[in-house]
Amino acid sequence: MNDTQTSLAPPRRGRAGIRLTGRTILAIFAAFFGTVACADAVLVGSALRTWSGLEEPSPYQASQRYNAELLRSRQQDALGWHLTASAARLPAAAASITVTLADDAGHPLRGRTIRARLERPTDKRKDRRADLAEVGAGTYAARAESVERGQWDLVVEVVEGDGVAFRRRHRVVLD
Repeated sequence: MNDTQTSLAPPRRGRAGIRLTGRTILAIFAAFFGTVACADAVLVGSALRTWSGLEEPSPYQASQRYNAELLRSRQQDALGWHLTASAARLPAAAASITVTLADDAGHPLRGRTIRARLERPTDKRKDRRADLAEVGAGTYAARAESVERGQWDLVVEVVEGDGVAFRRRHRVVLD
């Protein structure tokens, strides 16, 4: 070789036989970060589409109602009522709700206004309400429509003239 001729070494090849040039490295980085960005976009879109909203719009105001809830709980305990509630899933995506209500001596409480809610813990948009009718001495029943399988919170309220006198929350699984 003389001084005017220069020997250029061929570009290095990676393990897969791909020439590792600046453009190849740039393409690898772009593909990697593009994949991450696409996955993030899909996850954010899914989260926004399925978000059911806030459980409590103002946690501060909820904390201010805490003492009132404690007082209501003491008043409810002073009544001495016993409430049992159950829910069973029926064919055609309906649910049967049954409640029995008795006083502290075990005598059935008749003629009460009872409301029930099936609350979906993960999605408030799927909550279902039902007004129960008395079907026997101290036994009340209702049917809720469009109830999916899975976990629900069964909230039962006995309503008196000045508001809710008694409230119970039960976790139920409807199959």
